Order: sequence, then C-alpha cells, then structure tokens
Amino acid sequence: MRAYNFIYIIIFPLIFLRSIYKSLRFGENLSRTLEKLSLSEGEKSSKPVILVHAVSVGEVLAGRKFVNEIIKRFPDYQVLITCTTQTGSATIKKIYGNSVQHQYLPFDLKFCLKRFIKNWQPEITFILETEIWPNLINLLYKQRRKVFLVNGRLSEKSFKRYKLYLPVLGDVFSKIDYIICQGKRDLERFVKLGVDKEKIKMDYSFKFDSISLLEKKDKSESDVSEKKIIICASTHEPEERILVDAFETLDDKDVILILVPRHPERVPKIFKEIKRRGINQSLFSKNKLKIDFTKKINLIDEIGHLEDLFSLADIAFIGGSLIPRGGQNFLEAVKFSLPISSGKSFYNFQEIAEDLIDMDILKIADSAEELKDIWEKQLSSASEKFSQKTETYLKERQGASLRAFEYLSL
Repeated sequence: MRAYNFIYIIIFPLIFLRSIYKSLRFGENLSRTLEKLSLSEGEKSSKPVILVHAVSVGEVLAGRKFVNEIIKRFPDYQVLITCTTQTGSATIKKIYGNSVQHQYLPFDLKFCLKRFIKNWQPEITFILETEIWPNLINLLYKQRRKVFLVNGRLSEKSFKRYKLYLPVLGDVFSKIDYIICQGKRDLERFVKLGVDKEKIKMDYSFKFDSISLLEKKDKSESDVSEKKIIICASTHEPEERILVDAFETLDDKDVILILVPRHPERVPKIFKEIKRRGINQSLFSKNKLKIDFTKKINLIDEIGHLEDLFSLADIAFIGGSLIPRGGQNFLEAVKFSLPISSGKSFYNFQEIAEDLIDMDILKIADSAEELKDIWEKQLSSASEKFSQKTETYLKERQGASLRAFEYLSL
C-alpha cells in the first residue's frame, strides 16, 4: 500500500484539478468538492450507518431495488449513499430524496478517508460493481467493518489493469468480506486477483431487476405513423459520423434517425457537422422536447428522455461500441423488444451481448456499410417475434438484488 499511496499523492494534483474542472463545466457548486476532501459532511444521526457506494448514474439505477431492500430490512439503520459524479448525485437525490443521506465519496487519500469513516462509522459497506478504493477497503478492514462487493463486474480490460497494478495494490481483493458477481468470467477473474473461492458467488446483474417489458408508444398520433425510427443511444465521438453515413445510404428514405449522444455538451459540434452535410435536422430542446417527424435527423440535447425515445423506436443502436469504449447498457432497448445493433466493442456488457447475439436480437457491425445492411433487414422484420424472446430472457434473470441478502446472510 505504501507504493500505491506514494503514486496517488504524486498524481493527486491532476485528479483534484480534473474534479474542479468538471464541477465548473457542469455548473456545480464548488463547495461540493469539499465533500471529496472530507471537509464537508452530512450530519450523522444516532442510528448505525450502512454505506452504499455507487460510482455514477448507471450503478445508482442498477442498485435501486437493492437499496430499497436495505431500507426495508434495516429500519433502525441510516443509509448513506455515495457516488463520484454529478449525474450520479442528481439521480440519488431524485430517487431517494430525504430518505437517505448522500455525499460524494472522498478521494482515496488516507487522511480524507479516516475523517470520513470517523464521522460516519459505517457498520456495513456495499460497493456496487467494481469501484475498488484500496485505502477505503484497507481502513474498513483494519477496523473490522464489513465490506461487500455486490453486482460485481470485471471486464477483461479492467482485469488486465488490476493484475498489472496488483503488486502496488497489495492484497486489497482478499480484504473484501464477500463478492457477488454478474457472471462466470467475472468470478474467474476475481479469483485470479486473489479472492477466496469460498467468498464469491455468481448471479445475474442487478440491472435486470430494474427492467420490465414495456409496450412501444403508438406513433399514429403524429399522423406520420408510416415513418420508421432508428434510435442511436449513448453515442461517442466519432460514432455519429459513421451512423449518419449508414443512415444516408438506406434504400428506405422514409426513416427518421434519432441521435442521443452520451454527453449532451457535444451536441453543438454534432449539429454543425450534420448541417455542413446538408441534412435537415431538429434539436430536441428547440421542438418542445418532441420528435420532429418532418426532419430526417433528431438530435437529443437533453437528458432524462431516453426511455420515452426508445418507446417510439423501431430499432436501436447502442453506442460506445464502434470505438474501444466497451459499449453501453443494452437492456433499455431490450425492454421494448427492439432489434439491436452495436459495434464490436462491448466488453463492459460481454455476457449480456453474447446472450442477445445467440437469441438473434443483437447484430454486430464494424462499418457504415455493415450497419446499413443490418438496419435494412431489422426495419423489414416483424417486431412481434422479439417480444416473447425478450420477456423470457428478462424473467429468467431477475431477482439477484434480493438473492444477495440470502448469500450474505443479512
């Protein structure tokens, strides 16, 4: 741990400046940065504390049923939820309001975390997915406070990185009391990093518990129900260019493309590029947060509308996959029984992607030409055939959030 702490202190100025930059960029009050230094903390009640750490919005949403079960099972405890991002923080406040305590988790500096633990004194800590904070885990372990990693996920890329840094991190993985991971590959990778086989269990992702099969909206209200919709969700640069290339070459010209960039602040740049290509487009915020069926491309520059947009779509593309980013969550599209396309990079959702490929729901492309061929086949196929497949798929994989308490004997 000495080597880890030395390296972390050396690079900490960059980490801190990046945090300040993000706060300024997203208009967040800089006083919240004090939480990351453990200089500003919420008031602890007389109740014992259960700490839940969910790094960002995806983990917060995936853990919703799990956290609600904690609140239900432990009414005499105060629940503290931490995260590290502005979107995660906003989501926690929106979902839980005043029913839980919330703050940012401090930087992984010993003196910050010592103050944090002294203030909150968590009896039990749940870490969602794979947020390994060596000093946090080490300090909790030394104070004999329980630490559980739930809904654990370890991609091949993350595994290689942790394996490389293992001499610096020490035996941090063996200090976790129990791990519940999402799949066989995750289990094998955790064991290779030093986790005792008796202290790890495999189940499905918590994300399945936040998903239920939903009906698509009726587009007939728009009087242009004959138009088909392709939604491209959580896209990254330069994916939009490839997607628009594929869209422009479709034989069926009565199709609308909805682009939903992962980071809305990129929208002005994307808008200029599409305008330069001479394609008529609409900005979501300028059209009263509605889809403009008279435009070929609708560019979404507001967050919080993805579910409604999926409900209008005929097929979906999931971004972060045409570049080496590991993809994004497929399940938002699955719950509307949509045919899905993706690039080849989906290591963050490897097992889910492989299941969907085997079920012929997900098709993989590596170019605009391949996407064009996939989209044309998917647009011409009947969506009803996917409904039964997706319903069975979702039902078989639900319940992990509640089974976790059985595994942990809580």
